[in-house]
Amino acid sequence: MTAHRQWIEGATIHGSVIQAREIRAVHLGAERALYAVESFPLTRPAISDTWVRQQPARLLDARYALVDFTGRHDELARLAAWRDGPDQVSALLVHGPGGQGKSRIAAQFARSSHTGGWRVLQARHATAGLLSPSVPITGRADGGTGVLMVVDYAERWPTADLIELLLDAVRQGGRVRVLLVARPRGTWWQHLAHRLGDFDIPVSDLALPGLSDDAGVSPQTLFRTARDCFAQALGVADAHAVGPPDGLSADPEYRQVLAVHMAALAAVDSHRRGRAAPDGAAAVSAYLLARERAHWETLHANKRVLITPDAFGQVVYTAAMTSALSHREALGVLARIGVGSSEHADQILKDHALSYPAEEGGAGGTGGTVLEPLYPDRLAEDFLALSVAGHGIDGYAPDPWASDAPRRLLDGESPPCLRRVLATLVATAARWPHVRSAQLRPLLLERPELGVAAGGATLAALSEIADLDPDVLEAIEAHLPDGSHTDLNSGAAALAQRLVGHRLARTHDPEDQARLLNALAQRQSHAGLHDQALKSGQRAMEIRRSMSAAHTDTGEPSFAVVLCDVGVYLAKDGQFADALAATDQAVRLLRGLRDEQPGRHDDALAVALSNYAADLATEGHWAEALDTVQEAVEIRRRLAVAADRSTSAVADGPTASAVAAGPTASAAQRAPLAAALANLAICLSRAGRREEACAAAEDAVAIQRDLARTNPHTHEPALASALVNLSRRLTHVSRHTHAREAAHEAVAVLRRLAHVNPAAYEEDLAVALLNLGACLAPLNHRAETCRVLEETAAIRRRLAARNPRQYEPALAASLESLGLASFRAGRHNRAFVAWSEAIELRGRFAAAGGEREQADLAGLLCTVAWMHLAQGRELPRALKVIEEAVELLWPLARKPGPLGARLVEAVDIHARVLTALDHPAEAAEVRRRLMRFQRGDLDHGGGPAATTHGVGDWNGSS
Repeated sequence: MTAHRQWIEGATIHGSVIQAREIRAVHLGAERALYAVESFPLTRPAISDTWVRQQPARLLDARYALVDFTGRHDELARLAAWRDGPDQVSALLVHGPGGQGKSRIAAQFARSSHTGGWRVLQARHATAGLLSPSVPITGRADGGTGVLMVVDYAERWPTADLIELLLDAVRQGGRVRVLLVARPRGTWWQHLAHRLGDFDIPVSDLALPGLSDDAGVSPQTLFRTARDCFAQALGVADAHAVGPPDGLSADPEYRQVLAVHMAALAAVDSHRRGRAAPDGAAAVSAYLLARERAHWETLHANKRVLITPDAFGQVVYTAAMTSALSHREALGVLARIGVGSSEHADQILKDHALSYPAEEGGAGGTGGTVLEPLYPDRLAEDFLALSVAGHGIDGYAPDPWASDAPRRLLDGESPPCLRRVLATLVATAARWPHVRSAQLRPLLLERPELGVAAGGATLAALSEIADLDPDVLEAIEAHLPDGSHTDLNSGAAALAQRLVGHRLARTHDPEDQARLLNALAQRQSHAGLHDQALKSGQRAMEIRRSMSAAHTDTGEPSFAVVLCDVGVYLAKDGQFADALAATDQAVRLLRGLRDEQPGRHDDALAVALSNYAADLATEGHWAEALDTVQEAVEIRRRLAVAADRSTSAVADGPTASAVAAGPTASAAQRAPLAAALANLAICLSRAGRREEACAAAEDAVAIQRDLARTNPHTHEPALASALVNLSRRLTHVSRHTHAREAAHEAVAVLRRLAHVNPAAYEEDLAVALLNLGACLAPLNHRAETCRVLEETAAIRRRLAARNPRQYEPALAASLESLGLASFRAGRHNRAFVAWSEAIELRGRFAAAGGEREQADLAGLLCTVAWMHLAQGRELPRALKVIEEAVELLWPLARKPGPLGARLVEAVDIHARVLTALDHPAEAAEVRRRLMRFQRGDLDHGGGPAATTHGVGDWNGSS
């Protein structure tokens, strides 16, 4: 079971789940550190007057919050409403361009939350260079207090680690708000929000508008406020004499809060020094950076540092790229980048720390950090850009050393700060065209694998740079892994979306257009963007349809393949009837092509047949599904044998051992054979051929286990599915112990998969848990059965909140099973609560659906009435429920089929309830009416049922 772990200031959270209570000092072991938890700095650190006169840019650091907070009334009210909302746990993303004031509003909100009684923490990721391999945990957890966790630079976290942090928020057990702060709100956020929805964690976002959109403040007001605060800090008495730059109202650069603050600071400092104020945002950055260099020159002239000003600038450049690192990591980085100094690396770091001390104190200690970067980020990025030739700013000389610095930094084995380096380079290149052309483009063309190593969020940000050459993205795309990848899915989808527009504009070939759209749909589906995937897939399908109608050489086979893909997207979207129609058409097309060209389309036909069989089964056409899947298995056997000519011929019979395909047969053929065998087992079981079903299911597991042993990343999901299938087949032949073992193994596999990729695997985990409950019930493990079914219902309730049409029917089935298990375990109140929720769902299905939905509701109502009767409780309620069931079944039973038997059962329960309520005459009347029904006296068109089955059998499954 997952243990709760508390957030404690000074703690490092590792990859393994821990439980921490009353901890004094514990060192965690070798598990990968994920993030550090610290108390949010609620007080402003002191700042030396002498220091800021030497380095005025330090006044811009958000930690000092020197400028009085202005405006943002609507945004602060929105944040407060989110914080004070009813949810136990929720997350909100504050996003906007660099310099928009995200850190300031987060700090302001944190302080007001603290004043309101909230415990305020911050989390920093392990890749921020702030965590040593083993960090002591100290402190105590406060109980009963709401927690606000602030996460800055959220877009730089790996998706899986952000999800883990949010799951940790759930594990706190109290009210928790997680405030994420990031620049972009792109595909990475869509992907994260989608996956958090799978965990029932409410998410929202707040875009910080530019100044022109904030009615509470004008650029002139903001400039004057910042000017007065900076003048006081710098000892300038006549601040009123400092006017705003000419372009303050018109220049779009000044729509950002930081740009106005920087202009105010430069204007005040230049006035203090008797100089003309710089004009324009780029000139302001150049002025402030020149003041930094003047400070380095003074330190060197006074012999307070040994490194030259040029070398000092190179260390500042390095720190801007990497951010703070441990002392050991920084030594390695300096060796890579080659700072132009004869001094020892340790001396270089000490000299740099004199002007840029570590946030937590002095540098050089084993627990501290070095290479503290220049703040704010926007100014650091401007320094990187101005260090490279081509910026066009007069009076600011670039350093030739910097032109190739990123390449040197990233050469050889990947440094620990690789993601931060690439994220910083991409952010700089997004604003400075010469950095794109001189550094980013050539680096990624030479080493496109770096674009993949940057992670999904940075890859998405890279894809959103409007004028980045598509050839860069195409080079990166070639290195993306096939299929789904948790950390890359969001970036891969953004990259595919960007490239598909460019590529579609270059080609008029419908084959290329359809292929591009289908590839985009697959990437979108992996990212959990199923609605977008369906739209892209349908566009591809229409192109293929036109090609097929035109009888092009590739038209029909390609159309059939894309029909299969669209069928998958439709099924994921809950459009099961449309999915069946799509796979039906694909099968018919491919059968015709196979007849015309024997042997050429067998693989595609087998895929289509398997999908078609699954869709048939979903719609209840079991006999046709069995015939279809048998055909798929026969094709798969032939293909597997052909992949290994040394294997003996496949034995006769629909369930002959799949091992006959040969242990060395191609995995590309053995994996789909195993999947087809698993589907065959389901259909055989439904047809009553249960021993044959067990044999097919065992063969499927044997193949998948062998494949997963050599390639678990690819084959573990299919192994879990095969194990679920096998456990069901074993239950049907009363091999309950073996069934439980298979079910437990399936759940263990799917827990691992769902932890990494819940969007893809959480429903599969719910199915496996439901199956485990069915396997435990015959063994009388009632408490464990209830536990796993509770978890199943919780998962499906989260999924149904996001996609009701697709998941509410599954939720209703889970609640029915939970009710029955709870009743058997003596938890009668819990049982009726679950059934009540299921009745509400089934009632809505019946109102909007047809006979099938009405029959399902009637069966559930009969079950509930029977349980009330068996317990002798709430008999008036039981009477109302059973009367509703009979009313539903009476018209349905007029048609031939099994519903006549259900009506017999319902009437029997109805009469029993009436008798228990001391209404014998009414009970006799309903029985006489049933007898007339059975004799055919009523105009019903149906016949009597021969036998009556127990109510509990009505909700059984195959």
